[in-house]
Amino acid sequence: MYVSKAIIVLLASVATMPTTHGQDEPVTTVAAPTPTIPVLPPIGDLIEKAYPTWCMDKNENRLPDLETCEDGSPNGQWSPLYFTKQHSGADPALGGYPGNIDIVYPFEYAAPFLGQACAGSPHMCNEEFDGSSTNCKQCPKLITTDDNGPYGPGHVPPHISLAALSWSYQEGKGGDIADWFDFNANACRVLPHKLLSLIRIYYPREEDGSVYYPPPFSDLGGAFPLEFVNLAGESCKKEAEKHSTAGKLDCFEDHSGDVALYPDYLEVGHGSPHYCTVDGKAADVNPDYCPYIFFGPNRGKYRHPHIAFSAVEVYLSNLLMPDKCGATWDVSKYPPAVDTTVAFPYMSDVETEWDLAMPQQPTIDEEGMWIWPGPEGIKKKPVEGNFAVNLYTIESDVTAVADEDESDESSGFSNGATTACLATVIPMVWIAFSL
Repeated sequence: MYVSKAIIVLLASVATMPTTHGQDEPVTTVAAPTPTIPVLPPIGDLIEKAYPTWCMDKNENRLPDLETCEDGSPNGQWSPLYFTKQHSGADPALGGYPGNIDIVYPFEYAAPFLGQACAGSPHMCNEEFDGSSTNCKQCPKLITTDDNGPYGPGHVPPHISLAALSWSYQEGKGGDIADWFDFNANACRVLPHKLLSLIRIYYPREEDGSVYYPPPFSDLGGAFPLEFVNLAGESCKKEAEKHSTAGKLDCFEDHSGDVALYPDYLEVGHGSPHYCTVDGKAADVNPDYCPYIFFGPNRGKYRHPHIAFSAVEVYLSNLLMPDKCGATWDVSKYPPAVDTTVAFPYMSDVETEWDLAMPQQPTIDEEGMWIWPGPEGIKKKPVEGNFAVNLYTIESDVTAVADEDESDESSGFSNGATTACLATVIPMVWIAFSL
């Protein structure tokens, strides 16, 4: 169930404090006892503890009636095999995990669920974007040039927060970890302003305001061991050249083995942790619709970096506030009344001679195109969360054609046949928006 674990090194710190005994007495420095903090467990173990998975037999069938699995672990409610984000944000029984919005990741700045392609993701397609013919991955993410505006740092990939939080804890940086949390203000999650301060320790902005976030499968990006990126051979070399300062990359040959493991119908090494078909890549399908690794020694072991980040939050908050924060992720409000699943295209089964089931791939029609939206529609819905809409909304022209005598100058509206069209751009929808 687990991949090989990264070696974690504990760096303990020694605290000193000056003590004044009187007005005329010299100030002496008294060495405090060396604090002992637990070593941060391997991330695979943290995820399994925060999101305990269910038992299954050798044919990958769920075994719901057991209390403990064969390996002694509790029979949990999360799938040990994660193949697709199609059900993320929905009932765990469907095989998904909570999404970025569900774990209240503060720096996601997701596109609102207003019916456009890539809604619920950090890709901000505007209201006129045609998601049925164009890959919505080309839509921009929310990027800022400083941390002081209404969008703060803008979108920060969760693996960056995972790396900064883990490294800060291990290296004793960022101050007392007790100050990273405030239960009354933010429950069992790291305070956003503290998290940002940790991020900037390792990923500072340049003088021009830009900031480089290396990929999760690189040393500088945290070397996240559950990414299982689809890079191999030449594509791995090109990616290494693109990220020449990010250190070693963990490509397919490193995490899984020879490319001969790929099923024939897959496009080898196209990038991302998704594994799309040759036809799908030829159609330029959004790779998010394609499954995660489902073959080789790491079948079903992919986990989102935001899940790993939340698992570290769960561990640290339980360490500091065991009477308030549990050892598993809080499911009391999950799934939400309006789920956070995203709109997928039509999907098709894949027929192979493999003994184990193959996850679905995007349907490619006779014209060589995917079909979006799928049977569940565009999923326009009032999801609760923190959404940015400034890149979605297109400002409309304000045109009023009417006789001046019939105009109401005090209101700014025309009383004639043509009415002024008002465009209201709301930079942030906080907590909830209504459709």
